[in-house]
Amino acid sequence: MAAVDPLQYAIQLERDGLAFYTEVAAKTKNPLGRKMFEGLAADERRHEAVLVGIAKKMHLALEGDMPKQRLVTLFATLGAELKAQLDADSGDTVAVEKALVMEKAAIVLYEKQAKTAADPQHRALFERLALEEHQHVDILHNCLTYLNKTGQWFLWEEEALLDGG
Repeated sequence: MAAVDPLQYAIQLERDGLAFYTEVAAKTKNPLGRKMFEGLAADERRHEAVLVGIAKKMHLALEGDMPKQRLVTLFATLGAELKAQLDADSGDTVAVEKALVMEKAAIVLYEKQAKTAADPQHRALFERLALEEHQHVDILHNCLTYLNKTGQWFLWEEEALLDGG
């Protein structure tokens, strides 16, 4: 198998993330959950556009010059598994858990690219993408807490005080 270009991989990761979040948003029954997934999809679309712009500035050919073997990203490999697991009762929680796995993989990729980037602008871009993916993880953790421990989430988010009286 040919070596995978990190920029091409990152672009594919964002495309797969966009497809994943768009599909999950359409299946999410909770309006707040749906809005969260739509927001994550919008971020992935923006990330893809930025990465494609870099590739064009670097005069890198996209898509047509990609290896014949499709770049397989974590989003793509979990797609069928996720579809099999989603059901009316657990779909939102399962989707958030899978999204966490995928966002963490994106963080690893972007942090590695930031460390190895020779160009300061590329380093700054990958650091920014990693930061945004970290924020996605925070959002998803918060959502998971809400879904699994609604009472605790309310107390934590609202910083409620409990008194004995």
